[in-house]
Amino acid sequence: MLPTLEPGDRVLVKRVSKKPSHLPAIGSVVVAWHPVKPNIRLIKRLSDAHESGLWLTGDNSEASTDSRQLGLIPRTNLIGVVVSVVSSRRSEHHR
Repeated sequence: MLPTLEPGDRVLVKRVSKKPSHLPAIGSVVVAWHPVKPNIRLIKRLSDAHESGLWLTGDNSEASTDSRQLGLIPRTNLIGVVVSVVSSRRSEHHR
Protein backbone atom coordinates (compact mmCIF):
# COMPACT_ATOMS: atom_id res chain seq x y z
CA MET A 1 0.00 0.00 0.00
CA LEU A 2 2.93 2.32 -0.56
CA PRO A 3 2.85 5.31 -0.41
CA THR A 4 -0.20 5.32 1.92
CA LEU A 5 1.26 2.68 4.24
CA GLU A 6 4.86 1.59 4.71
CA PRO A 7 6.23 -1.73 6.00
CA GLY A 8 6.02 -1.68 9.78
CA ASP A 9 3.08 0.72 9.97
CA ARG A 10 0.33 -0.44 12.31
CA VAL A 11 -3.34 0.10 11.61
CA LEU A 12 -6.42 0.32 13.79
CA VAL A 13 -9.30 -1.50 12.14
CA LYS A 14 -13.02 -1.10 12.84
CA ARG A 15 -14.92 -4.30 12.13
CA VAL A 16 -17.79 -3.87 9.70
CA SER A 17 -20.88 -5.84 8.84
CA LYS A 18 -20.85 -7.77 5.57
CA LYS A 19 -24.33 -6.44 4.75
CA PRO A 20 -24.36 -4.33 1.56
CA SER A 21 -25.76 -1.32 3.40
CA HIS A 22 -22.91 -1.43 5.95
CA LEU A 23 -19.93 -1.66 3.60
CA PRO A 24 -17.19 1.01 3.87
CA ALA A 25 -17.24 3.85 1.37
CA ILE A 26 -15.56 3.38 -1.99
CA GLY A 27 -11.99 4.64 -1.59
CA SER A 28 -11.67 3.42 2.00
CA VAL A 29 -8.63 1.39 3.03
CA VAL A 30 -9.85 -2.00 4.23
CA VAL A 31 -8.49 -5.25 5.63
CA ALA A 32 -9.68 -8.57 4.23
CA TRP A 33 -8.65 -12.21 4.36
CA HIS A 34 -6.72 -13.36 1.28
CA PRO A 35 -9.05 -15.50 -0.88
CA VAL A 36 -6.41 -18.17 -1.63
CA LYS A 37 -4.09 -18.00 1.41
CA PRO A 38 -6.50 -18.05 4.37
CA ASN A 39 -3.93 -17.02 7.02
CA ILE A 40 -2.90 -13.86 5.15
CA ARG A 41 -4.62 -10.50 5.55
CA LEU A 42 -4.75 -7.98 2.71
CA ILE A 43 -4.71 -4.23 3.24
CA LYS A 44 -6.14 -2.64 0.11
CA ARG A 45 -8.34 0.18 -1.10
CA LEU A 46 -12.00 -0.63 -1.77
CA SER A 47 -12.41 0.38 -5.39
CA ASP A 48 -15.81 -1.12 -6.10
CA ALA A 49 -18.39 -3.40 -4.51
CA HIS A 50 -20.67 -5.83 -6.32
CA GLU A 51 -23.26 -8.34 -5.16
CA SER A 52 -20.71 -11.05 -5.87
CA GLY A 53 -17.75 -9.45 -4.08
CA LEU A 54 -15.37 -6.57 -3.47
CA TRP A 55 -12.86 -5.11 -5.92
CA LEU A 56 -9.75 -4.28 -3.88
CA THR A 57 -6.69 -2.53 -5.29
CA GLY A 58 -3.33 -1.55 -3.89
CA ASP A 59 -2.07 2.03 -4.12
CA ASN A 60 1.21 0.86 -5.69
CA SER A 61 -0.29 -0.75 -8.78
CA GLU A 62 3.05 -1.95 -10.19
CA ALA A 63 3.89 -4.02 -7.09
CA SER A 64 0.47 -4.90 -5.69
CA THR A 65 -1.28 -8.25 -5.70
CA ASP A 66 -4.94 -7.35 -5.66
CA SER A 67 -8.23 -7.91 -7.47
CA ARG A 68 -6.50 -7.48 -10.82
CA GLN A 69 -4.88 -10.88 -10.17
CA LEU A 70 -7.27 -12.37 -7.56
CA GLY A 71 -10.61 -11.23 -8.96
CA LEU A 72 -13.48 -10.21 -6.73
CA ILE A 73 -12.87 -10.82 -3.03
CA PRO A 74 -15.87 -12.41 -1.29
CA ARG A 75 -17.70 -10.04 1.07
CA THR A 76 -17.31 -12.64 3.81
CA ASN A 77 -13.53 -12.07 3.65
CA LEU A 78 -13.89 -8.44 4.71
CA ILE A 79 -12.55 -7.84 8.22
CA GLY A 80 -12.93 -4.09 8.55
CA VAL A 81 -12.00 -0.55 7.57
CA VAL A 82 -8.77 1.17 8.59
CA VAL A 83 -9.60 4.10 10.86
CA SER A 84 -6.11 5.06 12.06
CA VAL A 85 -2.47 4.51 11.10
CA VAL A 86 0.53 4.59 13.40
CA SER A 87 3.53 5.29 11.20
CA SER A 88 6.64 3.21 11.82
CA ARG A 89 8.69 6.30 10.94
CA ARG A 90 7.19 8.25 13.85
CA SER A 91 7.64 5.42 16.33
CA GLU A 92 11.33 5.03 15.37
CA HIS A 93 11.79 8.78 15.74
CA HIS A 94 10.48 8.68 19.33
CA ARG A 95 12.74 5.85 20.53
